[in-house]
Amino acid sequence: MVFSTLPLVPLRICMRLPTLFILIVTGHNWLSAQMGGSGIYRVLLQPTGAREAAWGGYCNAFRDKDVTLFSHNPALLNSQMHLRSALNFNTHLKGVWTGNASFAKNIKQGTGGVQISYINYGMMDAYDDGGNPEGKIPANETSVTAGFAREIKPRLYAGANVKFAYSILGPYISTGAAVDAGLVWRSKDSLFTAAAVLRNAGVQLLTYTPGSREPLPFSAELGVNFKPRHMPFRFNITAHNLQKPDMTYSQFLQSNSIDLSGQPAASKQASIGDKALRHFTFGTELLLGKNFGILMGYNHQRRKEMTPDVRPGVAGYSWGLQFRISRIQITYASMAYFPGFNANLFTFSAAPSDFQVKK
Repeated sequence: MVFSTLPLVPLRICMRLPTLFILIVTGHNWLSAQMGGSGIYRVLLQPTGAREAAWGGYCNAFRDKDVTLFSHNPALLNSQMHLRSALNFNTHLKGVWTGNASFAKNIKQGTGGVQISYINYGMMDAYDDGGNPEGKIPANETSVTAGFAREIKPRLYAGANVKFAYSILGPYISTGAAVDAGLVWRSKDSLFTAAAVLRNAGVQLLTYTPGSREPLPFSAELGVNFKPRHMPFRFNITAHNLQKPDMTYSQFLQSNSIDLSGQPAASKQASIGDKALRHFTFGTELLLGKNFGILMGYNHQRRKEMTPDVRPGVAGYSWGLQFRISRIQITYASMAYFPGFNANLFTFSAAPSDFQVKK
């Protein structure tokens, strides 16, 4: 079984995660050169489940039976996921389809998980150097993730993932390998969870073109998830890309434009507060019963980078629903990227125990 043959090195790394986390966030040169949110293999950054998408695209501290979440924080693997499988698919940008399949199983001293993710960018027009058409070419990416997690101290869980990515962009092919290391701490009443994770630390093995090695989309993250004892709400806050203090694509929030008098209007520079908020996503869930909830989220970075100067709409916001039909857990999410366009995700999850008749 793949679970029993996982390398021990990533798990040893995650045991030392607090020290590594501080060192990385405070600055390694090779990491500070990467812009937050950049890097090849976008399949490694896609939301792997509808709950994560509805909460702004990040969720590293929600520890229950949602098996889709472990690929972003391996420490979320737990015994509730035993034999649980999940399928997720969505319509992303026009002509772009993504999806994944996840499975988890309790094994000796912990829980293991496997996930396969896929992005199909569709067929694209190809041209030679002179601009002459050369037909259609494919573009897609695939990743395989194997993870393991266990309790290392009371209510403290550690986990590690090993990932392999394969990318085809027309005639160009690339492969890469990465590891994740995560920690999750849970309160005695299970109402509060905190997490720390280092994601996608790896290297491009086979480059698209010789001599042009590119960085993977590394991210250092912290997160909390909590439910007030006497309120029907759950809250999720994630801080991502902490290794890169400035995540702005441009220091200026708007392009130079003309005001109503016809004079050039100077662009407004991003403030310290705006730069700080770009690292955060916020999510909440209204619990309307054991098997029904309404999800909402906000991604400040997405809103700032994707909205036009006029009529920004609801870009950066997301929402979703969670419910059960015929003992199958179904979660739906919709993410607003820019005005007039939403990406929609569906996640279907079940385990054999869900179909057992209780006596």
